[in-house]
Amino acid sequence: MRNLELCFKDELPKNLRSRLAYLSFLQAYIASVEFLYLTHMEPAKVKSLAIKVTGWAHLENALAEGKGVIGLAMHFGNWEFSGIYLPLCGIPLCAVGKEQRDEFFTELAFRTRSSYGIENISRDDKFSSSVVRALREGKVLGLLADQNGGVAGRMAPFFGIPASTARGPAMLHLKFGSPMLLVVARRLAPFQFEIIVKPPVPFELTGRLEEDELRILTAVNQTYEEMIREEPAQWLWVHKRFKTRPAGEPNLYS
Repeated sequence: MRNLELCFKDELPKNLRSRLAYLSFLQAYIASVEFLYLTHMEPAKVKSLAIKVTGWAHLENALAEGKGVIGLAMHFGNWEFSGIYLPLCGIPLCAVGKEQRDEFFTELAFRTRSSYGIENISRDDKFSSSVVRALREGKVLGLLADQNGGVAGRMAPFFGIPASTARGPAMLHLKFGSPMLLVVARRLAPFQFEIIVKPPVPFELTGRLEEDELRILTAVNQTYEEMIREEPAQWLWVHKRFKTRPAGEPNLYS
């Protein structure tokens, strides 16, 4: 509710924000059930869950550049399915992820992704040999970068609020020139999805490293925000997106 208040302010009255909170919990519950089925479904059956695909040409065109693709994922719809769908279509995907607090879920998630052809990469080192190899070999590098970036992140606007943002997408683009595309699986109904690939994230570079990094992160957050606004109930609102604050600013969740 606090996240919805911060992001939508006077755009939505409290009763509608409450409704969105309820729907967001419902969507998260459905995503959990769907994931349990994904752990043992046949690949052909899994692929058929995408009953609509929008913007696929954006991904094909980006891959044709030969620089690899930074696939911006987000906690929207069913983010596990959005990753699984790519290798099922013959597109190699390396997913950068972190271990969860629950060891059982971590092992289950990583094993399931591997079973569908996803290469798991630890989030600890953004410039590990696996990350470099993925982009140089022209693969898709999947990054979930829509959550709080912590003290290592950089402040960039998100819904008009300075938010600590993971620097990985910007750093990788500036180093390798890989195009950045948002890929999501919008839920149309339980176990039915629309795969959406947005055009490359738009921004202009100045040649000044610090300024360019901020421009890229601002554009990434704007891309995430636009997707959330299309269907806010499908985003995972329970995460404290604004937990890390600039020095001297109060805790927005106290």
